[in-house]
Amino acid sequence: MPKWLEQAAKNDLEILEDGQCQLCGSDTLHGITECVATAGKITHKISQEKGIQHMTIFLCVDAHALQHTLIHGRWNNHFHLTRLHLILRHQVQWTYDLTTVLNEVLDAYKLKHADERIIDPDQAHRSAITVIDVDASHDEDEYVRLVWQWAEQVYTSFADSHPIAQSLAELFLQKCEAISKDSQQTVDEESE
Repeated sequence: MPKWLEQAAKNDLEILEDGQCQLCGSDTLHGITECVATAGKITHKISQEKGIQHMTIFLCVDAHALQHTLIHGRWNNHFHLTRLHLILRHQVQWTYDLTTVLNEVLDAYKLKHADERIIDPDQAHRSAITVIDVDASHDEDEYVRLVWQWAEQVYTSFADSHPIAQSLAELFLQKCEAISKDSQQTVDEESE
């Protein structure tokens, strides 16, 4: 059984196999299963190098995960909203190495905020763009533009949880600054 189905069962989500995706409302024929399958291939519409350069790899994962919070672990939602916040509001140029740093920040954070939850937007305020719309893009430029619009809409729809994302972002930025200072100190010591 795929992990997302296990998580859906933990959240008492009955998976509907026909029609629109029951979580994001995307125009699918086979519901959430088709939506998840499309998300699994969406980052490959452009090369990995371009996906990292334009950050579409990260934005797609975050936007889709946040539109489907009931099929992911609770703390994944904190991670994805915070990464969107860092990219969209702090213009952080994301790399895979930064993922490790954010995970470390989140691990420490959840010890003090064990009961905290990201609040899902109501249906009227969720993003109009879905993975199916992005998948229908015709060329690389349209794809990149749609991914950024999608990420922005999803981020905006989680306005009630922006203070949580901002708190985590501040902790992340502080940790990155500390790492940078430690690295510089090591370089300085080695050059003496």
